[in-house]
Amino acid sequence: MSVDVVTLAIPARTEYLILARLALAGIAREVEIDQATLADLKLAVTEACGNAVQHAQPGDPGMVTVRFMVSDDAIEIMVEDDGPGIPTQEREAIFARGARLDTDKPGTGLGLAIVRDVAEIYGGTIALDESEDLGGLLITLSLPEAPQQIAA
Repeated sequence: MSVDVVTLAIPARTEYLILARLALAGIAREVEIDQATLADLKLAVTEACGNAVQHAQPGDPGMVTVRFMVSDDAIEIMVEDDGPGIPTQEREAIFARGARLDTDKPGTGLGLAIVRDVAEIYGGTIALDESEDLGGLLITLSLPEAPQQIAA
């Protein structure tokens, strides 16, 4: 059974990152995530949230929701926005480093590739779906509970 640890529904501005990182730090204490792993998860959250903010509807109130859930065997981080989303047929290709659908906006095309790399390193997964609540993209990062630090 999942427990919704924290949900942040905020205007799509830079404050999302501060709130998301604070929530992630709280989860790290609950499930005893080491500092190196926490740094990697912060990177994944930063990239997922950055993608959501960049693609949320322009103006006010472009919305981004960040939800952290902890269950008996997993941690889920869900980031969704009210932007245009990613067409189903493009979802796998968007994970390639440098892949972009929005060449009219600044960016490197690395964000979702980084999120997937972090997920895979820790034995997790990333899924891209349509957000039922906001209509844009829903990014779900699923990791085993208390992912272990990867030995260098």
